[in-house]
Amino acid sequence: MELLKTLAFTLTGILSAGFAGCSDNEENIIRPVIPTGPETEPAVGEVMPGWREGYFEIHSISSGRGEANLYIYPDGTSLLIDAAGSLVTQQICDDKSAGGVTPARPGWHISSTDVIADYITHYNPRGANVDYYLNSHFHEDHMGSWPEKYDEYADFPKHPQGNFYLNGIAGLGTKIKFDKIIDRGYTLPVTMGTEDRIKDYQRFLKWTMSTNGTVYEKALPGHDDQIVMKYNPGKYPQFKTRILCASGYAWTGNGTEIRRTIPVLREEITKVSPDENIYSVALQIDYGNFNLYTAGDLQHEHRTGYEWMDAEEQIVPVVSEVEVMKASHHGSTNANSVNLINKLRPQTVWVNPWRTEQPGAPAVQRMVNANPDVNIFCTNIDEGSKAPLAPYADNFKCWNGHVVMRVYPDGHYMVYVLDDNDQNYKVKSIFGPYQSK
Repeated sequence: MELLKTLAFTLTGILSAGFAGCSDNEENIIRPVIPTGPETEPAVGEVMPGWREGYFEIHSISSGRGEANLYIYPDGTSLLIDAAGSLVTQQICDDKSAGGVTPARPGWHISSTDVIADYITHYNPRGANVDYYLNSHFHEDHMGSWPEKYDEYADFPKHPQGNFYLNGIAGLGTKIKFDKIIDRGYTLPVTMGTEDRIKDYQRFLKWTMSTNGTVYEKALPGHDDQIVMKYNPGKYPQFKTRILCASGYAWTGNGTEIRRTIPVLREEITKVSPDENIYSVALQIDYGNFNLYTAGDLQHEHRTGYEWMDAEEQIVPVVSEVEVMKASHHGSTNANSVNLINKLRPQTVWVNPWRTEQPGAPAVQRMVNANPDVNIFCTNIDEGSKAPLAPYADNFKCWNGHVVMRVYPDGHYMVYVLDDNDQNYKVKSIFGPYQSK
């Protein structure tokens, strides 16, 4: 219990009044959830039909500017993890000397905020009302950029009442109503010059809590009772979402017991200045025999000499073999470690690349070594990134598009790739069925 108390943090001044006014009363109201799709299987060339009761769906939204993944639970409960919002321009994308990023999807004429909002309202059973938003960690390609970092964006618009920039989760939160927002908390230093974006994010939280009644919580590692079904949980007792780690704490595998995985003083952490990625929230989601792992940008740092920076290693003891995995840190080489991948041995992996080095060939090789038949789906990739991946070409099933995984009550699942050249959501390829073990 004492460890859990260390996770608590009051967002000084800015949010204290907002928290005091929040309550969970609204969660006791059972809202109707209407199936959005017919009882027919998708076909190539047709618009992807929506969710129906009993389906567990994972929608990886392609914007080219980071990660945004929508989960629809079997009873219609919705969870969005991350809201891509990197302020990349076409000039930066075309300038390969700048490091290289993937092009915007469906194009530079539309913001990632609008891409995500349109997709959610199209496929979420409750339209623009989403039950949970989980911020995996505080990086721009997951929660949005802030113009103070870029002089050329000085005129980027702000919300007239909330005084926050309309980008990433803050911009999305003016178009989509989130009942609850969860993030990793603030128990450890936020590094890499993030002070301005954290302040901006806090201004958004204050606004949405007072305007929309949004509830804010810190992720609780070890718990499977924080992100739960809201509409008909009793019908699906084999479905659960477990938080494996967050902000330097990890589940021990025993009840809700956790342990601190960064056993050093704050001064030492600040001196070393570890990457924000190691504080990412990781989840395992189970639906009967089907298991899924996702962990933001959780990574390992074997080159540093500090064992506590090997964040993935801290949860290897508590993960199990899974059917599906989101590649951590966009499939980067400094994530998806040998020990983790050998434990997970995923059948299917999806990757959300947004830079030219993603996914990294060494990380892909580790996935193939663990399971030679692994199926890999990319939402978007730079053409120049394909050459190093040529030895694994048979494992890659798609290079671009929205990736949708539909898990059926008996445990088998299908993967659908939707055209991301427009916002019509037509199916361009179908894979499966895959069987859960």
